[in-house]
Amino acid sequence: MPNPKLKERQIEIFRTIMATGSLTVAARHLGVSQPSLSTAIKRLEDQLGIALFARISGRLVPTQEAELILAEVEHVHQQAEILSDVIYSIARGDASTFRFGSTPSLGARLIPKALKRLQQQGTAGTFYSDSLSQRDVRDYLLFGQGACVATIAEVNDPVIQTVPIATAGLVCVVPAGHPLAGRRSVRPADLSDEQLISFGATTTHGLLIDQTYQRWGETRKTAVYVHFVDAALAFVAERIGISVLDAFSAIDCDVHGLVAIPIENSASVSAYVHVCDRRPRQKGVDSLITALREIAAAVTNTQAGAKTDE
Repeated sequence: MPNPKLKERQIEIFRTIMATGSLTVAARHLGVSQPSLSTAIKRLEDQLGIALFARISGRLVPTQEAELILAEVEHVHQQAEILSDVIYSIARGDASTFRFGSTPSLGARLIPKALKRLQQQGTAGTFYSDSLSQRDVRDYLLFGQGACVATIAEVNDPVIQTVPIATAGLVCVVPAGHPLAGRRSVRPADLSDEQLISFGATTTHGLLIDQTYQRWGETRKTAVYVHFVDAALAFVAERIGISVLDAFSAIDCDVHGLVAIPIENSASVSAYVHVCDRRPRQKGVDSLITALREIAAAVTNTQAGAKTDE
């Protein structure tokens, strides 16, 4: 037989006794007689099959089981209060929740800057920002886990709508003070003697980098393989080597003592926002797209003078 479900009143009585440490005070607080309260707690103990309180030297002392139960009760109580606040906020129309994802290239710098802009514009609500690998993007959208995903890779699916944000190029990231740091642009041949921190040939970055090297008749030689751009930036900061990244990933890298140098005639890197056209489109999607475009424009303008005809 399944355990009988506890009533809300039973939990309220238990919580009040635990808070006051006294049947007399608890009865007064709940507006009932002490004998009826004693009966109620005895019935709860019988239902659970354990003792919740013991009388020691005239004091009401909770058992270890009672302390464990209280911890769970308080957790649920706090969650219920949060839920109540959220429901009332939605009913008033003064709050909204916007959940979206991004892959590391855009999630490292472009997304934070876009969210900051939205806040400065007075966009209210709660944001949930999920970090995704490229292979998770399709399911994330199809199963409604988030409203949209920002990434530098396309998603080929008939129910996924792709919105272009901006196009930039690749940059070489080196530590400040590196011999290449003062250059306005570099070519793959300029990196041949460097320890290259780079990506596998089948990744989005790896494909773009190899495409750029092939344009110059060069072959990429990788000394350290990484999977995410934040690892590449961290390794460059430790002066393990240099790296080639998309320009979006390298935004404001100077704050970490790094310099991003445009690579001449590099492959184009496009930033996209993907949405599932089988689901209602949240207002936050369009606001995020606008903010991303405004932030990305500064990156593309910086690189405009460094690229030669492709």
